[in-house]
Amino acid sequence: MRFVVCYDVSDNSKRMKVMKRLKNRGFHAQLSFFEVETERADPLLVEVKELLESTDRFAVVRLSKRGKIRRIGSLLEGMEWVL
Repeated sequence: MRFVVCYDVSDNSKRMKVMKRLKNRGFHAQLSFFEVETERADPLLVEVKELLESTDRFAVVRLSKRGKIRRIGSLLEGMEWVL
């Protein structure tokens, strides 16, 4: 299954830890935006839950089987242009 993961973590050090954990799981497409392919989203939530405060936001959105991600602009990894 494919998921889009996005987050808004106010604490800089915690945000970096969330990013590092997600970077091991998926494609870092934007600053706080990852594309992840995994069986279930639950392990992702468990992995970062301890880092989040009540004011932080973390969302995992499952794409449908027909769902495609379209990219326009430069990407973080490699900074290549994708249309």
